[in-house]
Amino acid sequence: MKSRKKSKTVDIPLDDLYELNVRSFWHAFKQENWSFKWLCLYFVFEYVRPASLYPVLDILPWTQLALLLAVVSALQDRSVRWVSAASNVMMALFFVVVLLSSVFAFHPSSSWHKIDIPVNWLVVYFLIVTVINSRRRFFLFLLVFLLVNFKMSSHGFISFASRGFAYTKWGVVGPPGWFGDSGDFGIAMIVFTAIAIAFVLALRSRWGKYKKLLLYYLPFTGLMTIIGTSSRGAQLGMVAMGAWFLLKSRKGLKALALVAAVGLVLYSALPEEMLQEFESAGEDGTSTDRLAHWAFGMRVIADHPMLGIGYENWLVYCDYMNPDGLGYKDRCRLPHNTYISAGAELGIPGLLLYVLLAMYMFMVNALTRDAAKKNDDSLSYYLAHGFDAGMIGYLVASIFFTVLFYPVFWMQLGMVVALNKVVVSAK
Repeated sequence: MKSRKKSKTVDIPLDDLYELNVRSFWHAFKQENWSFKWLCLYFVFEYVRPASLYPVLDILPWTQLALLLAVVSALQDRSVRWVSAASNVMMALFFVVVLLSSVFAFHPSSSWHKIDIPVNWLVVYFLIVTVINSRRRFFLFLLVFLLVNFKMSSHGFISFASRGFAYTKWGVVGPPGWFGDSGDFGIAMIVFTAIAIAFVLALRSRWGKYKKLLLYYLPFTGLMTIIGTSSRGAQLGMVAMGAWFLLKSRKGLKALALVAAVGLVLYSALPEEMLQEFESAGEDGTSTDRLAHWAFGMRVIADHPMLGIGYENWLVYCDYMNPDGLGYKDRCRLPHNTYISAGAELGIPGLLLYVLLAMYMFMVNALTRDAAKKNDDSLSYYLAHGFDAGMIGYLVASIFFTVLFYPVFWMQLGMVVALNKVVVSAK
């Protein structure tokens, strides 16, 4: 009688993963359903855009293909269940506002030409909150998130260091795509740095000296890359993130001294030209141009409060109106303010829903911390603080950038909700 073959599936304890055992991580990842694997691969393709970096890979639409396969696999994944959350309703309402604003847009073809972007974030959000449905899956996805962002931050830090930490107007940038602009790249680094800090604070007692030093390098490269972007908005967001961590710290004077020391080091790393840019803020050409666009945007919101001028209609509407007082060659540019962009293109309902989704994340993170305390789950507790800090930095920095439909906000929303669900269910 033939004996049955033993299953090769081995239950990988979370403690092994927390110790960052590479073999355990690899075995755990291989055991996961393809819905999770494709979601991770989608994230890699979306952020890093390897086909843009290596033309030999540019033979298929990898990002869209990975997302499609993630959806198909999720429909076949028996562990995937519908997740109830207030954000589901707000996301659906936000998407309806986008559709209606496109229908009644000033120039509808401009809206429909890029309607795939909000559709993409709607799908990605629901994939994250349904597929990432266990503590193990969340931790594996978190590691992928950190590694992908570390790939970008290390490149940014090396680029900054290679020029002797000198100032350049264009700063350091990320890979082609979402983060090809220094300011947008800086915002992504704010969120990454906040989560990396929380990750290190939660698990550092489990690591040896050398592994601990290596992991400290993650947030360090993020901070230095933000400085290297030469973006005042991103650097202000970084300061807001640090202030939030300080306010939430229970270490009192010890934490204040540490933050002051780190702040002094970062301040000393600022090139003289960068300091001069802060001194001239509000008076230089970039500032006056931006203020002129903000003023025009406020008038647009007042004139079109219900559904705005239409999704992706800012530039075509601004060129048509040809407002006076714009800066460089009187040429219309993006408003460089996410809130004005949301209000102008989607009306007050779109702006309110966007702000409500941001506020909802803070509420959910507070609930996550309460549940994590009961479960003695220090990682989730610290991560909830990290998500708060990253969102504070993002909200401050987005005053100076148009990043409404960039991945940082929507990916973080999904991760915040997913973390809450797995902590509450204590899987």
